[in-house]
Amino acid sequence: MADGGVTTAEPARGYRDTIVAAACLGLVWPGDALIYVVLPLYPSVFGVEIATIAILLSVNRVIRIVGYGWVAPLARRFGANTLTAAACAAGALSTLGYGLLGGFVLLFIARLMWGGAYGVINLTNTAYAYGDGRRAGMHVGLNRAVSTIGPVLALGLGGLIVTLTDPRVVFVIYGVVGLLAVPLALTLPRLRHPPGDAPARASGRWTVSPLNLFFFVVALGADGVFTATLSTLLADLIPVTSALIGAGLLLAGQRLISVPSFVSGPLVDRFEASRLLVPCGLVIVGGLSAIAAGYVYSGAVVLIVARALFAIVSPVIAAQQSTDRIGAIASYATWSDCGLAAGAFIGIMGMEWAGYPATYAMLAAMTFAAIVWLSLRQATPPPARG
Repeated sequence: MADGGVTTAEPARGYRDTIVAAACLGLVWPGDALIYVVLPLYPSVFGVEIATIAILLSVNRVIRIVGYGWVAPLARRFGANTLTAAACAAGALSTLGYGLLGGFVLLFIARLMWGGAYGVINLTNTAYAYGDGRRAGMHVGLNRAVSTIGPVLALGLGGLIVTLTDPRVVFVIYGVVGLLAVPLALTLPRLRHPPGDAPARASGRWTVSPLNLFFFVVALGADGVFTATLSTLLADLIPVTSALIGAGLLLAGQRLISVPSFVSGPLVDRFEASRLLVPCGLVIVGGLSAIAAGYVYSGAVVLIVARALFAIVSPVIAAQQSTDRIGAIASYATWSDCGLAAGAFIGIMGMEWAGYPATYAMLAAMTFAAIVWLSLRQATPPPARG
């Protein structure tokens, strides 16, 4: 019974956990996805100044970086499902705060709440998807596909709703919808399988390596700066209302491409994720360079496509770095979120001080330099063959 039951039972259990965990994230994610489009265009409606927008759009990533080291111990003590449910409740309440609160201080607290909530959901969500590592590409791809359905719908409809009514109303709607994730998260298993080697996890989380710096630089440009500047970038080309809808649709497209990404998951498993890392990075360099040269739409599309594949490849490679899966994922998330946090700030300030051509040209050069260093240091084979 022990010999025959492993290969048939594990995939079914894994898919169930992957889908439910992803649905929880998808239900609470819309508010955060839309705030990057709405807040830079309507600061006065939310009672904030232009200079404080960069802080509000980046502080959530700072707080979750700090909290990543606590997620695994809390999950072992209270159960990953209970921890995820509590984080979903906090995430939904933060979105309600965007719609019901005003002023920098209250919005700052709401962004801190979202940052802590997402820090928990991000790690437990990826851990449920990765499982024991078998068919990891398929599971991570399916996880990304399901979790992005919510933001896709939110971004696609959110820009239109904002133009028809008060920009804050949409966040109240999304916050109420997000509360549905709380009972759903409680149906997940406790996730007893993550190992508990906290010292190994903590010591490796801040290790400087070519791979971690590559994760940082990609997140800095292709995620942080791109997301935070897209609506204002388009506003330089088309009217503000059109820019709002256009940015929402482009960002929705970024996530929409992830919906069928589970199809590429088996390819990642078959041809090894490590072989796709550098090609993905080079395509991202091309997208950043195109935007710097003034080809905003084509550059945005290139970034969106490359980033969708990178979102599957990068966590699989990160999880392969150690048998402590939670620790390895926490390390990847730490460096990626550092890039996201810096990117939101650099994007807003860079647009103000240097303009988008210089900002995106600098990002393209940094990403290319990170690829060169990673390639030069990749003298050792992928970890799976070590």
